[in-house]
Amino acid sequence: MFDRVLTVTVNPALDATLWVTALDFDEPVDATQETVYAGGKALNVARVLTSLRIPSRAIGLAGQQNILSLEKLLLKDKVDFDLIPVQGSVRENLTIVLPDRRVLKINRGGSPLERSALQELKERIRTTLQEYSGVLVVFAGSLPPNMTKEDYKNLILFVKKLGAPVALDTPFFKLEDYREISPFAIKPNGRELNALMGRTLRGDSSVIKAAKQLSGFVEHVLVSLGGKGLVYAREGKAFRVKVPQVEVKSTVGAGDTTLAAFLSRLSKGEDPAAAAKYAAAAGTASVTLDGTGVVTKVMVEKMLAQVVTEE
Repeated sequence: MFDRVLTVTVNPALDATLWVTALDFDEPVDATQETVYAGGKALNVARVLTSLRIPSRAIGLAGQQNILSLEKLLLKDKVDFDLIPVQGSVRENLTIVLPDRRVLKINRGGSPLERSALQELKERIRTTLQEYSGVLVVFAGSLPPNMTKEDYKNLILFVKKLGAPVALDTPFFKLEDYREISPFAIKPNGRELNALMGRTLRGDSSVIKAAKQLSGFVEHVLVSLGGKGLVYAREGKAFRVKVPQVEVKSTVGAGDTTLAAFLSRLSKGEDPAAAAKYAAAAGTASVTLDGTGVVTKVMVEKMLAQVVTEE
Protein backbone atom coordinates (compact mmCIF):
# COMPACT_ATOMS: atom_id res chain seq x y z
CA MET A 1 0.00 0.00 0.00
CA PHE A 2 1.40 3.43 0.95
CA ASP A 3 2.15 5.29 4.15
CA ARG A 4 3.03 8.74 2.78
CA VAL A 5 1.31 11.08 0.33
CA LEU A 6 2.84 13.55 -2.12
CA THR A 7 0.45 16.13 -3.59
CA VAL A 8 1.30 17.90 -6.85
CA THR A 9 -0.06 21.33 -7.75
CA VAL A 10 0.70 23.17 -10.96
CA ASN A 11 -1.75 26.04 -10.37
CA PRO A 12 -1.99 26.92 -6.65
CA ALA A 13 -4.08 29.77 -5.31
CA LEU A 14 -4.61 32.23 -2.53
CA ASP A 15 -8.28 31.69 -1.67
CA ALA A 16 -9.90 34.82 -0.21
CA THR A 17 -13.40 34.57 1.26
CA LEU A 18 -15.39 37.76 1.91
CA TRP A 19 -18.68 38.07 3.80
CA VAL A 20 -20.96 40.94 2.73
CA THR A 21 -24.30 42.23 3.97
CA ALA A 22 -25.68 42.89 0.47
CA LEU A 23 -24.87 43.16 -3.21
CA ASP A 24 -25.06 46.78 -4.39
CA PHE A 25 -24.21 47.50 -8.01
CA ASP A 26 -24.31 51.28 -7.48
CA GLU A 27 -22.23 51.78 -4.34
CA PRO A 28 -19.18 50.01 -2.84
CA VAL A 29 -19.98 47.16 -0.47
CA ASP A 30 -17.90 46.69 2.69
CA ALA A 31 -16.83 43.20 3.73
CA THR A 32 -17.84 42.33 7.29
CA GLN A 33 -15.32 39.48 7.53
CA GLU A 34 -12.41 38.16 5.47
CA THR A 35 -10.21 35.05 5.48
CA VAL A 36 -7.40 33.93 3.20
CA TYR A 37 -6.22 30.33 2.85
CA ALA A 38 -3.66 28.49 0.79
CA GLY A 39 -5.74 27.04 -2.03
CA GLY A 40 -5.86 24.89 -5.10
CA LYS A 41 -7.18 21.33 -4.80
CA ALA A 42 -3.82 19.63 -4.27
CA LEU A 43 -2.82 22.07 -1.53
CA ASN A 44 -6.22 21.61 0.12
CA VAL A 45 -5.61 17.86 0.14
CA ALA A 46 -2.19 18.43 1.74
CA ARG A 47 -3.67 20.72 4.40
CA VAL A 48 -6.28 18.13 5.36
CA LEU A 49 -3.74 15.28 5.42
CA THR A 50 -1.56 17.38 7.72
CA SER A 51 -4.52 18.06 10.03
CA LEU A 52 -5.27 14.31 10.11
CA ARG A 53 -1.60 13.66 10.92
CA ILE A 54 -0.73 11.73 7.78
CA PRO A 55 2.89 12.09 6.56
CA SER A 56 2.70 14.18 3.40
CA ARG A 57 4.44 16.77 1.27
CA ALA A 58 3.02 19.35 -1.12
CA ILE A 59 5.15 19.99 -4.18
CA GLY A 60 4.41 22.33 -7.04
CA LEU A 61 4.88 25.57 -8.97
CA ALA A 62 4.10 29.03 -7.59
CA GLY A 63 4.44 32.55 -9.01
CA GLN A 64 7.43 34.28 -7.47
CA GLN A 65 5.75 37.69 -7.10
CA ASN A 66 3.64 36.55 -4.14
CA ILE A 67 4.99 33.09 -3.35
CA LEU A 68 5.92 34.25 0.16
CA SER A 69 2.26 34.90 0.98
CA LEU A 70 1.40 31.34 -0.02
CA GLU A 71 4.32 29.88 1.91
CA LYS A 72 3.35 31.78 5.07
CA LEU A 73 -0.14 30.29 4.93
CA LEU A 74 1.25 26.77 4.43
CA LEU A 75 3.62 27.25 7.36
CA LYS A 76 0.66 28.35 9.48
CA ASP A 77 -1.09 25.09 8.57
CA LYS A 78 2.16 23.16 9.30
CA VAL A 79 2.24 21.71 5.78
CA ASP A 80 5.53 20.24 4.54
CA PHE A 81 5.97 21.88 1.13
CA ASP A 82 8.44 22.27 -1.72
CA LEU A 83 7.39 25.06 -4.08
CA ILE A 84 9.32 25.97 -7.23
CA PRO A 85 9.26 29.74 -7.97
CA VAL A 86 8.16 30.59 -11.51
CA GLN A 87 7.45 33.83 -13.36
CA GLY A 88 4.24 35.67 -12.52
CA SER A 89 1.97 35.50 -9.48
CA VAL A 90 0.03 32.91 -7.56
CA ARG A 91 -3.58 33.39 -8.68
CA GLU A 92 -5.92 34.99 -6.17
CA ASN A 93 -9.39 33.44 -6.11
CA LEU A 94 -12.38 35.16 -4.56
CA THR A 95 -15.40 33.72 -2.75
CA ILE A 96 -18.21 36.10 -1.78
CA VAL A 97 -20.68 34.91 0.85
CA LEU A 98 -24.06 36.65 0.75
CA PRO A 99 -26.36 37.13 3.77
CA ASP A 100 -28.63 34.26 2.62
CA ARG A 101 -25.54 31.98 2.53
CA ARG A 102 -25.45 31.85 -1.27
CA VAL A 103 -21.89 31.87 -2.53
CA LEU A 104 -20.30 33.44 -5.59
CA LYS A 105 -16.89 31.89 -6.36
CA ILE A 106 -14.52 33.43 -8.89
CA ASN A 107 -11.42 31.48 -9.91
CA ARG A 108 -8.62 33.22 -11.80
CA GLY A 109 -6.61 31.48 -14.51
CA GLY A 110 -3.10 31.75 -13.06
CA SER A 111 0.27 32.47 -14.66
CA PRO A 112 1.37 30.69 -17.86
CA LEU A 113 3.52 27.60 -17.42
CA GLU A 114 7.25 27.72 -18.07
CA ARG A 115 8.44 24.57 -19.85
CA SER A 116 11.69 24.57 -17.88
CA ALA A 117 9.68 24.67 -14.64
CA LEU A 118 7.79 21.55 -15.66
CA GLN A 119 11.08 19.70 -16.06
CA GLU A 120 12.23 20.96 -12.65
CA LEU A 121 8.95 19.73 -11.16
CA LYS A 122 9.59 16.25 -12.55
CA GLU A 123 13.03 16.19 -10.97
CA ARG A 124 11.69 17.31 -7.58
CA ILE A 125 9.08 14.55 -7.73
CA ARG A 126 11.72 12.00 -8.70
CA THR A 127 13.92 13.09 -5.80
CA THR A 128 11.07 12.79 -3.29
CA LEU A 129 10.13 9.32 -4.53
CA GLN A 130 13.78 8.26 -4.19
CA GLU A 131 13.89 9.71 -0.68
CA TYR A 132 10.86 7.77 0.58
CA SER A 133 9.30 4.39 -0.14
CA GLY A 134 5.56 3.70 -0.04
CA VAL A 135 4.47 7.05 -1.51
CA LEU A 136 1.15 7.74 -3.24
CA VAL A 137 1.04 10.82 -5.48
CA VAL A 138 -2.08 13.00 -5.74
CA PHE A 139 -2.71 15.11 -8.83
CA ALA A 140 -5.59 17.52 -8.34
CA GLY A 141 -6.80 20.89 -9.50
CA SER A 142 -6.85 23.11 -12.56
CA LEU A 143 -4.13 23.70 -15.13
CA PRO A 144 -2.31 27.00 -15.70
CA PRO A 145 -2.60 28.75 -19.07
CA ASN A 146 -0.69 26.98 -21.89
CA MET A 147 -0.46 23.66 -20.03
CA THR A 148 -2.46 21.10 -22.01
CA LYS A 149 -4.26 18.01 -20.82
CA GLU A 150 -1.63 15.96 -22.64
CA ASP A 151 1.17 17.76 -20.76
CA TYR A 152 -0.58 16.89 -17.50
CA LYS A 153 -1.22 13.29 -18.48
CA ASN A 154 2.43 12.87 -19.47
CA LEU A 155 3.45 14.18 -16.04
CA ILE A 156 1.18 11.62 -14.39
CA LEU A 157 2.49 8.80 -16.57
CA PHE A 158 6.04 9.89 -15.70
CA VAL A 159 5.21 9.31 -12.03
CA LYS A 160 3.57 5.97 -12.83
CA LYS A 161 6.76 4.85 -14.59
CA LEU A 162 8.68 5.69 -11.41
CA GLY A 163 6.52 3.06 -9.69
CA ALA A 164 4.23 5.27 -7.60
CA PRO A 165 0.44 4.85 -7.51
CA VAL A 166 -1.55 7.99 -8.35
CA ALA A 167 -4.84 9.47 -7.16
CA LEU A 168 -6.60 11.97 -9.43
CA ASP A 169 -9.17 14.71 -8.90
CA THR A 170 -9.31 16.56 -12.20
CA PRO A 171 -12.27 17.71 -14.33
CA PHE A 172 -10.93 17.15 -17.83
CA PHE A 173 -9.93 13.49 -18.31
CA LYS A 174 -12.16 11.12 -20.30
CA LEU A 175 -12.68 7.37 -20.09
CA GLU A 176 -9.83 6.63 -22.49
CA ASP A 177 -7.46 8.73 -20.37
CA TYR A 178 -8.33 6.81 -17.21
CA ARG A 179 -7.90 3.52 -19.03
CA GLU A 180 -4.42 4.61 -20.09
CA ILE A 181 -3.41 5.95 -16.67
CA SER A 182 -5.09 3.20 -14.62
CA PRO A 183 -5.09 5.32 -11.43
CA PHE A 184 -5.21 4.03 -7.86
CA ALA A 185 -8.11 6.36 -7.04
CA ILE A 186 -10.28 9.06 -8.59
CA LYS A 187 -12.83 11.41 -6.99
CA PRO A 188 -15.21 13.09 -9.42
CA ASN A 189 -18.29 14.90 -8.21
CA GLY A 190 -21.66 14.36 -9.86
CA ARG A 191 -21.20 17.02 -12.54
CA GLU A 192 -17.70 15.79 -13.36
CA LEU A 193 -18.95 12.20 -13.59
CA ASN A 194 -21.53 13.31 -16.16
CA ALA A 195 -18.80 14.91 -18.26
CA LEU A 196 -16.55 11.88 -17.84
CA MET A 197 -19.24 9.44 -18.97
CA GLY A 198 -20.43 11.75 -21.76
CA ARG A 199 -24.06 11.75 -20.62
CA THR A 200 -26.34 12.98 -17.85
CA LEU A 201 -26.70 10.39 -15.10
CA ARG A 202 -30.09 10.55 -13.42
CA GLY A 203 -30.65 8.86 -10.08
CA ASP A 204 -28.53 6.70 -7.82
CA SER A 205 -28.72 3.63 -10.03
CA SER A 206 -27.09 5.43 -12.98
CA VAL A 207 -24.33 6.84 -10.80
CA ILE A 208 -23.67 3.45 -9.21
CA LYS A 209 -23.56 1.75 -12.62
CA ALA A 210 -21.05 4.34 -13.90
CA ALA A 211 -18.88 3.98 -10.78
CA LYS A 212 -18.85 0.20 -11.20
CA GLN A 213 -17.81 0.62 -14.84
CA LEU A 214 -14.93 2.89 -13.84
CA SER A 215 -13.80 0.39 -11.21
CA GLY A 216 -12.83 -1.89 -14.07
CA PHE A 217 -9.66 0.15 -14.55
CA VAL A 218 -9.56 2.38 -11.45
CA GLU A 219 -8.86 0.64 -8.15
CA HIS A 220 -10.93 3.03 -6.00
CA VAL A 221 -13.77 5.20 -7.33
CA LEU A 222 -15.26 7.87 -5.07
CA VAL A 223 -18.14 9.95 -6.43
CA SER A 224 -18.96 12.83 -4.10
CA LEU A 225 -22.60 13.92 -4.21
CA GLY A 226 -22.70 16.85 -1.79
CA GLY A 227 -25.49 16.58 0.76
CA LYS A 228 -26.43 13.16 -0.67
CA GLY A 229 -23.13 11.64 0.49
CA LEU A 230 -21.10 9.58 -1.95
CA VAL A 231 -20.87 6.40 -3.98
CA TYR A 232 -17.81 4.20 -3.60
CA ALA A 233 -16.94 1.43 -6.05
CA ARG A 234 -14.17 -1.15 -6.24
CA GLU A 235 -13.80 -4.26 -8.41
CA GLY A 236 -17.38 -4.04 -9.64
CA LYS A 237 -18.93 -3.69 -6.18
CA ALA A 238 -20.46 -0.44 -4.97
CA PHE A 239 -21.46 1.15 -1.67
CA ARG A 240 -23.87 4.03 -1.09
CA VAL A 241 -22.74 6.23 1.77
CA LYS A 242 -25.41 8.51 3.23
CA VAL A 243 -24.65 11.52 5.41
CA PRO A 244 -26.71 13.63 7.84
CA GLN A 245 -28.13 17.02 6.95
CA VAL A 246 -26.00 19.82 8.40
CA GLU A 247 -25.90 23.60 8.28
CA VAL A 248 -23.76 24.44 5.26
CA LYS A 249 -21.39 27.36 5.63
CA SER A 250 -19.06 26.68 2.69
CA THR A 251 -18.73 23.84 0.19
CA VAL A 252 -15.35 25.06 -1.06
CA GLY A 253 -12.76 22.34 -0.48
CA ALA A 254 -15.25 19.69 0.64
CA GLY A 255 -14.34 17.36 -2.21
CA ASP A 256 -10.63 17.78 -1.45
CA THR A 257 -11.35 16.93 2.17
CA THR A 258 -13.25 13.82 1.08
CA LEU A 259 -10.32 12.54 -0.99
CA ALA A 260 -7.73 13.36 1.68
CA ALA A 261 -9.73 11.61 4.40
CA PHE A 262 -10.20 8.51 2.23
CA LEU A 263 -6.48 8.27 1.55
CA SER A 264 -5.69 8.90 5.22
CA ARG A 265 -7.57 5.75 6.26
CA LEU A 266 -6.14 3.61 3.46
CA SER A 267 -2.64 4.67 4.52
CA LYS A 268 -3.47 3.19 7.93
CA GLY A 269 -4.51 -0.12 6.35
CA GLU A 270 -8.23 0.37 6.94
CA ASP A 271 -10.86 -1.49 4.92
CA PRO A 272 -11.72 0.58 1.80
CA ALA A 273 -15.47 0.63 2.48
CA ALA A 274 -14.80 1.93 6.00
CA ALA A 275 -12.39 4.48 4.53
CA ALA A 276 -15.17 5.67 2.19
CA LYS A 277 -17.46 6.12 5.19
CA TYR A 278 -14.76 8.14 6.96
CA ALA A 279 -14.32 10.22 3.78
CA ALA A 280 -18.03 11.04 3.67
CA ALA A 281 -17.95 12.09 7.32
CA ALA A 282 -14.96 14.36 6.67
CA GLY A 283 -16.53 15.98 3.61
CA THR A 284 -19.74 16.63 5.55
CA ALA A 285 -17.83 18.09 8.51
CA SER A 286 -15.95 20.31 6.07
CA VAL A 287 -19.05 22.16 4.85
CA THR A 288 -19.83 23.27 8.41
CA LEU A 289 -16.67 25.40 8.37
CA ASP A 290 -16.31 28.90 6.97
CA GLY A 291 -14.19 29.48 3.88
CA THR A 292 -11.78 26.62 3.22
CA GLY A 293 -11.17 25.82 6.86
CA VAL A 294 -9.65 22.42 7.58
CA VAL A 295 -11.39 19.65 9.52
CA THR A 296 -9.85 17.98 12.56
CA LYS A 297 -9.87 14.31 13.57
CA VAL A 298 -12.28 15.14 16.41
CA MET A 299 -14.75 16.76 13.99
CA VAL A 300 -14.65 13.82 11.60
CA GLU A 301 -15.04 11.19 14.30
CA LYS A 302 -18.03 13.05 15.75
CA MET A 303 -19.69 13.14 12.31
CA LEU A 304 -18.81 9.50 11.59
CA ALA A 305 -21.43 8.16 14.00
CA GLN A 306 -24.15 9.71 11.82
CA VAL A 307 -22.96 8.23 8.50
CA VAL A 308 -24.61 5.11 7.08
CA THR A 309 -23.15 2.72 4.48
CA GLU A 310 -25.22 0.41 2.29
CA GLU A 311 -23.85 -2.13 -0.20
